[in-house]
Amino acid sequence: MGWPERLDLSPLRHGRPPAHGVPRLSRRLCRHPVRHHRRVLPPRISPDARGDEWRGDRGRFRRRGGSGDEGGGAPVSFALVPRSASYTVLLVALASFGPLSMSIYSPVLPMVGASLGATPDDVKLTLTTYMLGFAAGQIFFGPLSDRFGRRPVLLVGLLLFALTSAGCALAGTIGQLFVLRVMQGLCACAGSVIGRALTRDIYEFAELPRVMSWISIGVNVAPALAPLIGGHLGEWFGWQATFWALTAFGLGLFVIVALGVGETNKHRAVTLNLLGFARGSGEMLRDRRFLGFSLTMGFVFGINFGMMVATPFILQDTLGFTPRTVGYLSVIGVVGFTLGGFANNRLIGRVRPTTILQVAPLFHIAGLSIIATLSIGGVLEWWSIMVPFMLCSFGSGLVVPNANAGAVGLYPRLAGTASSLVGLAQMGMGALGTVAVAITTGLGGHDRALPLVGEWIGCTTKACAIPMPLILAQLPFAFAALLAARLLRGPRFPSTGQSA
Repeated sequence: MGWPERLDLSPLRHGRPPAHGVPRLSRRLCRHPVRHHRRVLPPRISPDARGDEWRGDRGRFRRRGGSGDEGGGAPVSFALVPRSASYTVLLVALASFGPLSMSIYSPVLPMVGASLGATPDDVKLTLTTYMLGFAAGQIFFGPLSDRFGRRPVLLVGLLLFALTSAGCALAGTIGQLFVLRVMQGLCACAGSVIGRALTRDIYEFAELPRVMSWISIGVNVAPALAPLIGGHLGEWFGWQATFWALTAFGLGLFVIVALGVGETNKHRAVTLNLLGFARGSGEMLRDRRFLGFSLTMGFVFGINFGMMVATPFILQDTLGFTPRTVGYLSVIGVVGFTLGGFANNRLIGRVRPTTILQVAPLFHIAGLSIIATLSIGGVLEWWSIMVPFMLCSFGSGLVVPNANAGAVGLYPRLAGTASSLVGLAQMGMGALGTVAVAITTGLGGHDRALPLVGEWIGCTTKACAIPMPLILAQLPFAFAALLAARLLRGPRFPSTGQSA
């Protein structure tokens, strides 16, 4: 039966089909709209969340343009399916770029100084220059991915990262290493920034805290293995081998993304200009929710990076451990972060994410206070540093997934820009944390076992003089994170209508 020329659709407003001229399928849809809606649509992901045409029957992406008869060429299939385990592993690998490039290098810091004839303080600054480059790159890659798409910008960043890592391996002076580390950090941020944006493109806002929690666990387990690898590579082949390993890592991810990842950014900006970026950034920076999420995570990163810089020198130069052993001991901190991530997964849905963020910095304060108490009592052993640091890492496992999800999830149309600002806060505070540690500790040799700051505060023994300046550099970051989390008291997310 065909459709009549004039069809009275008023009964449809009341959920019942008209008695005439409506095919059987339409009458069934009127009686059971929700049931048939779920049956017709592709499963799990909406096109708005993906940005690509979804082949629900085959589970593949197809580039926009359709089939060959539509003028867009043949459909292009990609190997990785969003929300699959393999895609999640890729997101973990991309998010691991920043910490992986630091953690694989940290066990060989003393070897770099001996090889290039640099002082320990200069060697520590190679970490700081890397983080400054990483922070600066946040400004570019997020807006570029909003304008040109996630995939092409990510491919360029991965290729440049591999090239600069090879350059670091070939550096002959500490000055060359400074410059190349800045460039390496600039390119490495493409993985972290665009990885967060990919996650926001694929998942709905309410799912982000739990997804980010699993990704954060993977991000910290992967760099946990990196110091072990870096320590072995340094002992067997020299410190340059760590950068060759990063070169291979970057090239491998380049191939995987080129062959396996489709475009996910549906809300592309029409133009790319500084005014638009400044306007979007200004809107975010005026949002106290965004500031609360970003600053809380930034101060926590300041603690993490400061400890990452200081502990190899304490364990190797003061306590006499080998780089390989330092790599094994670094797993203790990762265990704490992993436990924090699992605890966060259990708490999601029962406790508001903002409540978790307001409590988590207390674990950092407690861990640093334990280190200070033991050092005042004359205890300086590996466990007196690493076990309390595990408590700090547990707090970080609670902060990072919730803060990441909250900050990026607030602005889905500008996910790249939001991810850039979050990364800028992370790495900027991380660089500030390493500078604070370098200024206050003076670690680097047995002839400097009583740093000047330690003498100022009355420490006359090595057990007190070594850790106490570190604690003085880190405690302000812990209290600042606690204050920043108070910005999150009471806000509600407009996209869900639920308390944060």
